[in-house]
Amino acid sequence: MGSEKNLSAIMILGAYGAFGQRIAQMLAAKGHPLILVGRNHKKANALQALLKRLHPHTPCKVMCFDANSTLDDALNRSQPQVLIHCCGPFQGQGHEVLKSCIRHQVHYIDLADGREFVKDIQQYHEQAVAADIMAVTGASTVPTLSSAVLSYFQSQGMVTFDEVKYGISPGQKTDRGLATAQAVLSYVGRPIRSEQGQVYGWQGIYLQKYPDLSSRLMGHCDVPDLDVLPQHYPIKKLMFSAGMESKVLHMGIWMCSWLVRLGMPLNLPKHAGFWMKLSRYFDVLGSSDGGMHVLAKGKDNQGQVLDLSWFIVAKNGDGPYIPCVPAVILADRIMRKEKPAKGVYPCVGLIGLKDYLAELSPFDVTTY
Repeated sequence: MGSEKNLSAIMILGAYGAFGQRIAQMLAAKGHPLILVGRNHKKANALQALLKRLHPHTPCKVMCFDANSTLDDALNRSQPQVLIHCCGPFQGQGHEVLKSCIRHQVHYIDLADGREFVKDIQQYHEQAVAADIMAVTGASTVPTLSSAVLSYFQSQGMVTFDEVKYGISPGQKTDRGLATAQAVLSYVGRPIRSEQGQVYGWQGIYLQKYPDLSSRLMGHCDVPDLDVLPQHYPIKKLMFSAGMESKVLHMGIWMCSWLVRLGMPLNLPKHAGFWMKLSRYFDVLGSSDGGMHVLAKGKDNQGQVLDLSWFIVAKNGDGPYIPCVPAVILADRIMRKEKPAKGVYPCVGLIGLKDYLAELSPFDVTTY
């Protein structure tokens, strides 16, 4: 292994991205030494300067390299205890980062929202066990928070889920990362398989009302939940959607979904940067407030019908902190020497709703 393992360091790949920088801030506030990784020296150094100003007693260093080619060398030199993988989009990405972590016995956490990525990475379970590491995939809002809410519903007496309908709608002015935009655009108009049949990305539009927010249009999205949640909960019908705050912008994407579905040769992910810039022209029509809803119909153990709903609303641009919480909690647990389970696991049932919401307490976030 080379030099002695640095048991107090967390390496963050994509540290200055939309989610990486927030994870870095939350972990720095807890006092965990960080290794900030990216390819852009200027952006990485700017984040380091910010963290030193906010948390002067938290060690923080920068390493700039291409994680696709030189990660093994970087892990050999720095030997962190935990690596957090924020370098999306995860759709179509391989699992070389995890393989490097297995070789160097580094605990691994990713924020993957790619359905195939999350499913296929579990083939490395035995290798992770042999390396004595925990590897968690999908440590983000879905499936982490969605599964926490379903477990909460179970605590309220729901034993079978006849239908689960849930979704996320960010504020128009909220910071959106390029990788997130590429991920969404990758399945706009594309078929999405589910146990209930085939649907198409960004179609199946419905209007969702939120407490203390404007109503939002929602459309089908492809997420790992469609595979992993039915493996952990008795769900008969599962539907996940996402939506834009601006109904005009949402309908524009919906029209693009039909062009893709009808066979037009549109490569939407390739031009994600252009679409992101274009979407900013709609900021005057929106806010920095977003939300998530989870609606479930089912039965209790007496056969009585239950109809439960749960909402989380984030204001003043604090929404992007919500998907950062799982990686922060898991890394913090490992760094505090809580013995992690060995192997590769989707982030389902690993974090309870109470712990999740406690981590969000500093932010303008309310649940209903």
